[in-house]
This record gives sequence, C-alpha cells and structure tokens, in this order.
Amino acid sequence: MGKVRLFKLAISLFVIGLFVVGGAVLGGLQPTAKAEDFAGEIVVGYDVGMTGPYSATCFVMYEAGEDYWKQHNYRITVNGKTYKIKFMNVDNKGDVSLTVSNFNRFVGDGAVIVRTEWTPGGINLMPLAKKSKVPVVVGGYTKSLFAPPSKYLYLDQPSYGGTLCAGVKWYKENVWKGPGKMKLGLLLWDSAFGRSSHVDEVYEYLKEDLGVEVLPTLFVPVRVKDFTPQLSRLKSQGVNLIFMQALAGQYAILAKDAKRLNVTPAAALMSTFWCLCDKYIDLAGDASEGTYGPWGWNVDAESDSILNPVVMKLRDSMEKYRGNRYYDVNYFQGWMGQYINHYALEMTIKKHGFPITGEQVADCLSSMPKWDWGLSRSFSGYSGGDRLGWHEIKMFQVKQGKVVGVSDWIPEPAEFLKRAPWITGK
Repeated sequence: MGKVRLFKLAISLFVIGLFVVGGAVLGGLQPTAKAEDFAGEIVVGYDVGMTGPYSATCFVMYEAGEDYWKQHNYRITVNGKTYKIKFMNVDNKGDVSLTVSNFNRFVGDGAVIVRTEWTPGGINLMPLAKKSKVPVVVGGYTKSLFAPPSKYLYLDQPSYGGTLCAGVKWYKENVWKGPGKMKLGLLLWDSAFGRSSHVDEVYEYLKEDLGVEVLPTLFVPVRVKDFTPQLSRLKSQGVNLIFMQALAGQYAILAKDAKRLNVTPAAALMSTFWCLCDKYIDLAGDASEGTYGPWGWNVDAESDSILNPVVMKLRDSMEKYRGNRYYDVNYFQGWMGQYINHYALEMTIKKHGFPITGEQVADCLSSMPKWDWGLSRSFSGYSGGDRLGWHEIKMFQVKQGKVVGVSDWIPEPAEFLKRAPWITGK
C-alpha cells in the first residue's frame, strides 16, 4: 500500500510540474501572441489596369499600391488598436465590365473603400458606389465624376482642363519666344479621359485670357498606333506647341512620330499627367528628349529630403521593394492612392469606432478638412464640395534621359477657375 501511495504522489507532483512549466512557457509566449492580435479586419479594393492599353502607366501604380500596404505590414493602428488590412489588388485589363465585376467582388468581401485607376471605371462605378454606399476614389478625371459633388465619388489631382491651361500658360510665359500669337495644337484621346478637356471654359481661357491661337482640336482613338496624319496637319498649320492628353504609351508614339516627321524640335510637345515617366523614356528613346509634362506632386529628386518626410517614406518604399529609390514616377500615383485610403480609414475609426461601414467612410471623406499631407504644397480636402484635393502642378522635362523639374508650383489659372467654378465645387 505504501508503494501505491508513493506512486500516486509521484504522479501528482509530475502533473503539477507540467502545469507550472506549461504556465511559464505560455506566459513567456503571451506577449508575442498579443502582438499578433488584431482588433478587426478592414477590406480595401484596388481596381487597376495591370495589363491592356493602360498598362504602360498603370502597372507601376499596381506595384506601388501593393508596396504601400507591405510597407505598413498590411495594418493600421488607431487609438492604440491595430487593424488588419485585407488588400484586394485586381487587374481590370482596361475592360469596364471587369471593373464592375471587381467592384462587386470587393463589396461582396466587405470592402469599405475602393479605388479605381481610370476614368471610364469611375464613371461606370458611380451608380454602384451610391447603391452599395461604398465610396470610390478615382485615379482619373471627367466633369461628370464630381459635378455635382457626391459623397461616394472622389478624385485626387488637379483638373485636367486646369492642368492643360496652367501648362500652356507656363510655356508661353517662360519658354516660347516667337513673334505673333503662339499656335497651340490639341491632341485629345477620344475617350472619357481625353474628352474631359474638350470643354468651353478651356477654349475660352486659352483664346480670350491667355491670347493664344488654338488650332482645330484633333481626337485620336484609344488604341492609336500612328500620329502621322495629325502631326502632318499641325505642322502645315505652323503649330508651336502640341499638348497631348493620353498615357505614356501613346505619348511615346507621338514623340517618335514627331521626330521622324521633323515636327520637333521646332514645335514642342507637352503631355498631361501620367506620361512623362521612365517607361515613356524607354519606349520613346531619344525622341523623348526635350519633351514636357506636368506632375502634381514633389516627384523631383530635390524633394527627397528631411524637409519632406512623406516623400522620403514613399522613396523608401521604392528603394525597398523595387530596388531603385528613383523608380518610375507613376509610382507616386499608386502609393498616394492608398495613402488617401489609409487616412480616410483612420478618420472614420477615430470618429465612429469599429467596425466601420462604407457610408461612414464616405461621410468622413465628404467633410475632410485641409490636410497637410506632404506630397504637394497643399491638399485642400474635400469639404465644401471640392472633390479634387488640390489645384496646382509642377512642370517637368526630359533632359539627358531623365525627368527633371523645370518650374516651381504653377496654380490652375484663376481666370480659368472663375470660368469653371464647378471644378472647386462652387
């Protein structure tokens, strides 16, 4: 009997020891477990043309969007609580039906904010955003997206028409030296993107306020492969500056055709956003030399300093994930879009707690005050009906195979905004 009691005592002591050791081990592991605990999950959708006619510009944006959330470990922290980000980054192939399908998929998975990186996508998502009460931030521009303003649709760049006017004004006042009236040729993409600058206020400003001669506008198809007819016509009309609104791939074709036809350097080429980038230079080769294009952010190398910590963080992301601190400048667009999403989510959680809804995110976006966001000189916010965010650009030029800044900040001309008050929500 004594042996039995001793055996039971030994077993009891062994079991107690296991509990003690196990407790110590679990206690040591608990901080690690807590570090991975999330207060909830937030779904963010990104619809972007990784392939198709927009890919020369948009593939870099797709990379940057993914890199943004990698850089933030797919999480955000608000008021001491950490939330996991489920980032859905999906190709639309330049197909509107895929954009619609992607949006429905995002919403079905619980997305509270969605970004689409093209104007046709934004136009087609307008009724869906309102119906599902999930806001869409559009990387694009056309008047119907924001006039009248909706709490479910937002943009994030100066207006295309205002950018055109600002760029032409800068060129006339700082570069052009010819006698008489400067002759301006407009090549606009025959899409919602390109046609967005084909508005009366643009022509009125250029002709009446700026005093340039505007040659008959020429429209080109989305899948344009040859600008010979358009350039030949503009050359015969004595054009001094040609402004093109499309994307990097089309700008490269224009630059090569202009050089082949001896249109340049006698006449200068200028693009809208998205075109003047490393991919464009690769495609156009030496024909890109001397061509112009605007950007709405601090993309010049000089801005990569401790004076601009947000720009430095963006450049850190380029360097870490793409191996080049001065990777393609279209990276700014993809990174910036998720930066705005991040800020909107933080605002919403601070105001409403968690969980959050798309409608709550939309309400916070619509009342967003001026934001010192660090990527440009200003961000006016979306309150008061302005759905664009800011209204100034910098001009850049290709010099020795590099995109180089050649101006300070240039505002959208006041005379133009006075003619088109709907641009600022008035």
